[in-house]
Amino acid sequence: VTVQALGEVRSGAALTRAGACPGDDVYVSGCLGDAAFGLAALQDGERGDDAELLRRRLDYPEPRCTLGRGLVGLASAAIDISDGLLADLGHLLRAGGVGARVERDRIPLSPAVASRTGGEGTWRAVLAGGDDYELCFTAPSSARGRIAELARDLGEPVTRIGMIEAEPGLRLCDAAGLRLPLPGEGYDHFNG
Repeated sequence: VTVQALGEVRSGAALTRAGACPGDDVYVSGCLGDAAFGLAALQDGERGDDAELLRRRLDYPEPRCTLGRGLVGLASAAIDISDGLLADLGHLLRAGGVGARVERDRIPLSPAVASRTGGEGTWRAVLAGGDDYELCFTAPSSARGRIAELARDLGEPVTRIGMIEAEPGLRLCDAAGLRLPLPGEGYDHFNG
């Protein structure tokens, strides 16, 4: 099945992958990892309320279209998280010729995922699992108040997880700023 979507956007009103600048904040909407854990629950035949919630996030993602439209004029760059945070933030960083530092413990997790995290395998699912269809975006620190207000008005959870840096590449760190290994890279359409 091939799907093609066409549309129009007012000149200068498109949120693109390019545009992130050193000093910008890095944000994500919603919670990450639900879809990856939902797929694992499906494959393992897991039952129960948490498994059903996670599978619902896998089977019925809710794209943050209203939030995306509201970020026009606030965000410097944006991308949806379909291939995992590490892969999609990586696309945004390459498009802007910048790098980022992300604090792993700031990444928002649903209660169903938080109860399952602990080892590196679980963080791989959260950071590289994909199919969350949340937004990852960057914005100047001067926009923090307006972004918080937008998120509150829309009832859309938004979390600041890091900062754009001039040095290319993605650096994952703990709350103390110590660098952590990247647990995978996310989905690669050409390697399966």
